[in-house]
Amino acid sequence: MNRIIRNVSLILALCLLFAAAPSARAESSGVIDADLTCTLTLGNWPPDTAAEAEKALFEGYRATMAKQYPNVTLVPDYYSYSLSNYVPMAKGGTAPSIFQPPFTDPQLLISQHLVGDVTDALEQFGVLDKFSPSYVEMLADENGRIYGLPRDGYVLGMHLNLQLFREAGLVDEEGLPIYPKTLQEMAEYGQIIKEKTGKAGLVFPASETYGGWLFTNIAWNFGCVGESALEYQDEDGRWVCNFTSPECIAAMEFMRDLKWKYDILNVDATTTDWASAHTLLGTGEAAMNFAADDSVDQPTSNKGLPVEDFALIPFPAGDAGRYALAGGTCYMFAPNITADQGVALMAYLKIIGKLPFLDDEIVAGMRADYAAKRDRGAPVIPAISAWTDAEYNAAKQAIVDEYSNVDMRLYADFFDSISEGTISLKSEEPVFAQQLYRELTAVIQRMITREGADVVKALRNAEESFQEYLDDEINDT
Repeated sequence: MNRIIRNVSLILALCLLFAAAPSARAESSGVIDADLTCTLTLGNWPPDTAAEAEKALFEGYRATMAKQYPNVTLVPDYYSYSLSNYVPMAKGGTAPSIFQPPFTDPQLLISQHLVGDVTDALEQFGVLDKFSPSYVEMLADENGRIYGLPRDGYVLGMHLNLQLFREAGLVDEEGLPIYPKTLQEMAEYGQIIKEKTGKAGLVFPASETYGGWLFTNIAWNFGCVGESALEYQDEDGRWVCNFTSPECIAAMEFMRDLKWKYDILNVDATTTDWASAHTLLGTGEAAMNFAADDSVDQPTSNKGLPVEDFALIPFPAGDAGRYALAGGTCYMFAPNITADQGVALMAYLKIIGKLPFLDDEIVAGMRADYAAKRDRGAPVIPAISAWTDAEYNAAKQAIVDEYSNVDMRLYADFFDSISEGTISLKSEEPVFAQQLYRELTAVIQRMITREGADVVKALRNAEESFQEYLDDEINDT
């Protein structure tokens, strides 16, 4: 398994906000194939603790499946995925037919032959040619065989509180923000904001695993990709931690400077988590926050920031280029699924709105979703489609336009950077990402609480710790 997850360029349409995707009109609820006979265990079924409405929704899916494919049996089998518990299930033949791993894991699972191939089933449904090339990069092997479908996701950028940008004089003659295009500009603009407003230029959640998670994106922009990746697989197949590369050291020194040189961070960074970071931005205690397109409702409708005082911009570039994290969750399938099960799984995903088909119910659902966003004061913005389907894209954009409540000039550069390929979108680190984040968060905490902290020493200690973890969990040592 010598292939590390490659950078996903151009439209890694990972904003997927994959609410449903059409392309042709969906068939009626009558019988479609009475001959298809198999049983599916559904790991994506809601747990017993789920809301009654959610459970009723899935029961409705099961009823529709029973009408359209009467000899396909759906067995609820709620499964909370983790890499460590999935691997023995897959090898032992007990994995659910469908499950939901994060985008950190597909290439590892594919290379280890731990997931099922659904290429032929997608082709039978007539949607293989509509599968975005960006997802092929993420969810296929080197031969282009496909093993998964996107469920939902995001692209990391930066949220802005425009009230603070105005107070700091960082707006143009049209009132649009003069926002940072680079990480260096982010530090400098953050200083201006801190001096002019007394508020944090940047909120940085440096608790738990959040700090390490965001730091990886900063590190990529400093050059921690390819041969300088934070973790990589050597020629013998062994996973290696690489926190002490010159690029990673430079990124961590920059992280330290944000506190001690530029002084733009929120004062409680080591206890700030994802939710409180949004709160600080939404309530005007910070001007910038690394965050994605799927969370624009957090500082606005959830925390009270008016949509006209909010903007979403691309992740600032570093000296090594401009990279942004594209993450989320996908659907993947047990390695021992049969051809009939593959077809039945695509039929099921079509019913729940995850294949490119359009019917009146899907359109009504999209309209209701965007109407609800507008009514609660959340920005109504477009999603980047997971499928190359002009009819669907046009239909959804028309609904977005109908319910739009924002000045799209405050979002255009974010979306253009993806569609025009001026930013390289990248998956999370390929193996045991959460543990990697935890180690890096500890280093960040040391850097921002001790002015004279030794960057190289702290990274070396973290590298040794994470390497030991990799050796215990995945390497044959």
